[in-house]
Amino acid sequence: MSTTRCATRCAGQAIACVLAGCWRVSPPKVSIPPNEDELETVIPLLLWSGAGALAWRQLRHTNLPPSVLAELHAAYVGYAIEAAKHEAAIAHTFQILRAGGVDPILIKGWAAGRLYPESGLRPSGDIDLCISPLELPTAESLLGNPELVEYHIDVKHTEIDRFSEVTFSELYAHSELVPLLDTSVRVLGPEDHLRVLCLHLIKHGAWRPLWLCDVAVSLEHLPSAFDWDRCLGRNLRHARWVKCVLGLACVLLHANRDAVPSLPQLPRWLVPAVLKQWGKNYDSKPPLLREQIRENRIGQTLHLLHERWRNPIQATVDADGRFNNWPRFPYQMRDYMLRTARFLPHLVTAPAAALKSKTN
Repeated sequence: MSTTRCATRCAGQAIACVLAGCWRVSPPKVSIPPNEDELETVIPLLLWSGAGALAWRQLRHTNLPPSVLAELHAAYVGYAIEAAKHEAAIAHTFQILRAGGVDPILIKGWAAGRLYPESGLRPSGDIDLCISPLELPTAESLLGNPELVEYHIDVKHTEIDRFSEVTFSELYAHSELVPLLDTSVRVLGPEDHLRVLCLHLIKHGAWRPLWLCDVAVSLEHLPSAFDWDRCLGRNLRHARWVKCVLGLACVLLHANRDAVPSLPQLPRWLVPAVLKQWGKNYDSKPPLLREQIRENRIGQTLHLLHERWRNPIQATVDADGRFNNWPRFPYQMRDYMLRTARFLPHLVTAPAAALKSKTN
C-alpha cells in the first residue's frame, strides 16, 4: 500500500474513532484516541464533511490546542444558529404548500437531525421533499413563489425514484406528523426513513461520515414494533445494500448491534473503501470536463478523468450490482467507460474548434 493511501486510510480511521457514539445524550470518550498530530490533520476533514459540531461534543474535553477546539466550537455554534433558521424555513414551506393543496413528506436533513440530542448538531442543507406525482405540477408552481425560492427545495430523490419498490401512497400511509414550531411536518415512517438514509449514503459512495451518523442515530431510535421486512424491502439485492450500511454503522461508529436482527458479513473491500473516502481531501466542485475540453486543455482533461474514477461503492450502486467479495474493478471500469464515452465527441471536436478560433 502506498504511503498516501495508508495516510488516507489512517485519517478515515481517526474520523471513525472521533465520531463513534457521538449522537448519544452522553457520548463516550474517544475509545482509541489518535495522537494529537493525527487529530489536527483530520479536523479540517471533519469540518468540511459537516461533522464539526459532532466532533466538538466528542473532543471538547481533550487536550487539543485551543485554536483547534475553537474551530470545532465555531462550527457547533454556527450549526445551531443555522438550524433555527432552517426550522423556520421548513415550517414556512409546509404552510405555503398545504395552503396550495400539496401535502409533502420531508426526508433526510431535519427528519434525521431531530433525533440528535441537540438542535444543530448536523448542518442545515436543502429542504428535501417527497411529493405525490399527482400533486407535483401544483407543487412546482408553488415552489416558484419568491418566498420559497431561497430555501433550496429539492423534490427529486434517486433513493426513492430508482431504488424504492413502494409507491408514494404507501410512503404516505406509513408517514408521521411531528410538531415543528407552530405547525406540524410530515416525515417518513421509521422503516422507510432508515431505508432511505441507507440508500442515500451508498448512492453517493459513503463519502460523508455525517450520513453514517444519521443512520446510527436512527438505528438507535427505532420503535419496539419496527417492521424489518418493510425496511429492507422486497428487492433482495437492495436489502443487502441496506444491511451492509447498517453493518458499517455498527463496525465503524459502534452503533447498537442488538437493534438489528441479523447483519451480514461485510464485503472485505467495503470498510477500506469507506475509510478511504472519509480520509480523502478533495474538491467537491472540480472543474467541469466540458470547460477543459472547450479550452483545449487535453492534459488537464485526462487528469480529471482519472480523478473521476468511481469509488467501488458508487460504481457498484450505479451498476445495480451485488455487495459481495468479488473484485470491484469490473464495475468501476464499466462506469469509467460509460462516462468517458459521453465525452469522446467533445475530445474530437475540441482541437478543431480551438484551431478555428485561433485562425479567426
